[in-house]
Amino acid sequence: MLQTVHSALRYRQRRNPFSPSPQPMAAPPPENENAFKHQFGRDLLRKIAAAIAPHHPAFDSRTFLQLTSQLEPLEMKDRVRLLRDELRQRLPEAYPQALAILLKSVRGGGLDGFALWPVTEFVQTYGLDFPVISLDALKYLTTLFTSEWAVRPFIKKYPAKTLRFLLRCAGDKHVAVRRWASEGSRPRLPWGERLQEFVRDPKPTLPILERLKTDPELFVRTSVANHLNDIAKDHADDVVKILRRWKKTVDKKDAAKIDWIARRALRTLIKSGHPGALAFIGVSRNAQVAIRQFQVKQKRIKVGDRLEFEIELGSSSAKTQKVVLDYIVHFMKANRATTPKVFKLKTFNLLAGQNLRIRRSHHFKKITTRSYYPGLHALELQVNGAGAGKREWTLDV
Repeated sequence: MLQTVHSALRYRQRRNPFSPSPQPMAAPPPENENAFKHQFGRDLLRKIAAAIAPHHPAFDSRTFLQLTSQLEPLEMKDRVRLLRDELRQRLPEAYPQALAILLKSVRGGGLDGFALWPVTEFVQTYGLDFPVISLDALKYLTTLFTSEWAVRPFIKKYPAKTLRFLLRCAGDKHVAVRRWASEGSRPRLPWGERLQEFVRDPKPTLPILERLKTDPELFVRTSVANHLNDIAKDHADDVVKILRRWKKTVDKKDAAKIDWIARRALRTLIKSGHPGALAFIGVSRNAQVAIRQFQVKQKRIKVGDRLEFEIELGSSSAKTQKVVLDYIVHFMKANRATTPKVFKLKTFNLLAGQNLRIRRSHHFKKITTRSYYPGLHALELQVNGAGAGKREWTLDV
C-alpha cells in the first residue's frame, strides 16, 4: 500500500515585546533535508515541464520553473495543490482538452510515481463535471500511481454510476485496477475523504468485495480485508456474518484466501473482544486461563526507553485452548486523562494444564503520530478480549 505523509502545522514562537524580562527565542528545529515533500520541488517542475511542452507548445516552462520559490515554504499536500492549480492556469480552459494533454504527457513516459499526484488531484478537482472521461483517466493513472483518493469525489457526486464503473474495474486484468475498485470505495480510507454514506450503510460496496474476495493477488485481497475492517468499526456483526457466509460457500481451493482475509478484517474486533469475531477464529471469550504473574520491570522510564514486562499464565482446562494475548497501553493525554491503545502480543494454543512464561518490552520511541505526556501510565493484559490485570508506572518526557 502507498505510504503517505502527514502535513504538519508549523507554529512560530514570538517574543512578547511587552515582557519586562524577554527570553531568547528557541532555535527552530533544523529542516529535514530528506523530508518527502522535497520530491515536489524544482526537479519535479523540470520533469513536468519537459513532459507537457511537446504536447502543448504554449506551455511556458520558464515561468513554471520559477514556482520553486513558492513551493519551498509549503508542506507536501500544499505543494501538490499548488502544482494542480498551476496546471489548471497553464493548460487550455476546456477541461477535456487539458486532460487530453496531461494524458499524452503521461503516456509519453515523462511522468510516473508521485509526479502523478498533481495530475490525479487535477482530475478530482476540475473534472467532476466530466465523469466519463475523468473516471477513465483515473483508471489508467491508478496503474502508474494511485487514484484511490481521487475517485472519492466522484463516488460522492455520482454514487450509483461510479460504483457500477468500479464493479467493472473489479474484473479488470490489471491488478492495480482491481485493487483500486476496493481501496477507492473504502468507507474510511486513510488520508482520503470519508464516505459517510457508506459508513452509515456499507451495502453498496459489497458487490465489489464479493467479486474480489478470491482474487489471485494478495495485493487485492489485502484491500478487501482492510475494506471489511473499515465496515467492522460501524457494523461489526454484519462483517462477521459476511465472513461466515464466504467461508461456508467458497470453493475448497479458495478457503485459505478467505481465512487470511478474515484474520486481517477482524483484527480490530478481535482486539476489542467482540465475541463473534473471536468465535470465528476458534477462540472462547471465557478462556480457562489464570494469570499467575504479571510484572512491570520499571516503575519509571523516559521517552526512548523500553518498558519491560513479564507474564506467567496457566491453563485450568482439561483441553487445549486457543489464546489471543494482547496488551493495552493507557497513554496519558494532555488533559491528564488516559486513552487506551491495544497491541498484539501472541496468539497460540495453550495445552491442558500448561504454564507459559512470556517476556516482552514496549518501545516508547518518538513517532510523528503520537505525542507523549509525562505522568502515570498503565499497562493492561487482555486474554481473549477480556481484561486480565493492570500495572501502573510513570513516564518522564
